[in-house]
Amino acid sequence: MTGRLDWKWIAIGALIMVALNFVASLLLAFVLRTQLEGVTEPEAIQLSGGQALLVAVVSFLSFAIGGYIVGIKSVGRTILEPGISATIAVLVGLLISGGFSILNLIVGVVVPFLAGVIGGWLGERHQKRPADHL
Repeated sequence: MTGRLDWKWIAIGALIMVALNFVASLLLAFVLRTQLEGVTEPEAIQLSGGQALLVAVVSFLSFAIGGYIVGIKSVGRTILEPGISATIAVLVGLLISGGFSILNLIVGVVVPFLAGVIGGWLGERHQKRPADHL
């Protein structure tokens, strides 16, 4: 399927990334529970630099891992599909959270798209390696 987008894997990737982001959010909520107590608006969350970095790394990894899964499991060249999946997952997250705006979508898509593409590339590379056990 070189040169054509595989919409099946885009949809599967989006579902994987939404699920991974949900799990990542639960993990972060547990780790940062003292900072989140009593907070009702996202703007009221106050994190240290290290905590903000943790949130960024966990978010990046959830998209990269999702991209890797798509890259390793799907047939054909699938480097752009995970990036598109990440974009769709961000859109779904913004709609669910009530934070959707065009600005939030544009700002919130760049890093997840890149993480998905990097993960897809790594998955493709792993998929093309000869089997170690043969």
